[in-house]
Amino acid sequence: DKISFYRLTTQFANYLKNDTEFNDIQVTGHSLGGGLAMITGAQASIPAVGVSGPNALISGRSFDPPVTSEQMNQYTFNIVPRRDIVPMLDDKADQFQYIRCESAMNDFVGCHFSKRSLCEVQYTCGTNGRPAICECVTEYGYPKPTPINGTDRTFEAACGLS
Repeated sequence: DKISFYRLTTQFANYLKNDTEFNDIQVTGHSLGGGLAMITGAQASIPAVGVSGPNALISGRSFDPPVTSEQMNQYTFNIVPRRDIVPMLDDKADQFQYIRCESAMNDFVGCHFSKRSLCEVQYTCGTNGRPAICECVTEYGYPKPTPINGTDRTFEAACGLS
C-alpha cells in the first residue's frame, strides 16, 4: 500500500485536537516536513509553520480531503530563504516571509539548510536575551552576539571555543 504521510499527520493532529489534555496544537517542519506541516495545518485547521517547505496552493486540490487556498491562507506560514529551490515548488499561500541567504552563489543547496535559516531569523529578529547558536558564527559567518549586561562569559567560553 502506498502511504500519503499527510493523511497520517492530519489524523494525528485531529486526534490531539480532540484530546482534552492538549489545548494549543501547532505543527512545524523543515523541507518536506514543512510541506507536510502546512498540509496538516490546513486540513486540521491548526497553525502550521514551514521552513523551506514546498508549497501546496495548487497541488492542495489533489489531496484527500482537498486543501483550499482559503485554508492555506488562514492556517499556514512558510519561511522562504532566497535562492532555496524547494519552496519554489507550487504557488505560495499569502502568509510567507522571505529571508536572506548568504551562502556562496555556487552553493546549490546552501540556502536549504535549516540551521542557516534559523541563524538568519535569529540574526535579523534578535535573540531577546536567549543564547545565540554557536554555529551561526563558526559555520555561517554571522557576527558574535553582544554579551548581555552583567554577563562576563565570552562567546568563545559559551561555545567551548576557548
